[in-house]
Amino acid sequence: MTNRAKIAFGALGLLAFAVTACAPGADLEATPTGAVEEDGLPPLGADGQAPSEHMSLEEAAPFLQAQGYLPAEGDLNGYEVGHLPDDVAGTPYDLDYTALAAAEGHIAPDLHEVERSWLADTIEVDYLVDDFGEVLPEREAVAVSSLYVSVMRRDDFTDIDTYYEVMEIEREKEFHDSPARELPDGNGHYNGSTAIFSPEPGVVVHLSYVDDAYWAQVEQSEDLTAEGDPEEVLRIVEGITPA
Repeated sequence: MTNRAKIAFGALGLLAFAVTACAPGADLEATPTGAVEEDGLPPLGADGQAPSEHMSLEEAAPFLQAQGYLPAEGDLNGYEVGHLPDDVAGTPYDLDYTALAAAEGHIAPDLHEVERSWLADTIEVDYLVDDFGEVLPEREAVAVSSLYVSVMRRDDFTDIDTYYEVMEIEREKEFHDSPARELPDGNGHYNGSTAIFSPEPGVVVHLSYVDDAYWAQVEQSEDLTAEGDPEEVLRIVEGITPA
């Protein structure tokens, strides 16, 4: 496991196949490339954190691909994301959770979930650290984005209420940072960081938008709540349309 902060996202993430990410403000300093131990692995940082290195997307491609990330091509599981906030300017990558689960020998019956995120030109690649604090040769790309959009398809997602029932999810836990509002057309809910809605039977879209201003609000709060930007989240929702 890494000892960076992580955010689990996506329905298959509830089944332990979630993507890793961290708050933009929580970056760690990379371990100097010249520092190595006898086994050729870099030591833990002075603060006990995992050693890491900043790489271009091209350099990090093998790690991203091993984690299921591929450059986005075409639509997102049958949908287009028509509006991006001004701060979302990275390269779009797709992560097919269902394909990744199948490749790892897991079973996710009847659910096809693909998530899109927008990655910066330079990302961090961490070494993994075991429970005893030993640095492992395995490495993990930390795919951080301000915006994640996940399109899930399953026949019994007939509407948003059925989605919560089928996935055994409590809506309040999905909108833990501020109260949920109903979308204008009544097909889902949103707040300043999250939206979950069913644009048509059999499809549910889950998006997370957390920018630097959001993390600043969280850091200033005593209970990890934040208002975020409900208007921007609503604009993103309205821009998600069938391809």
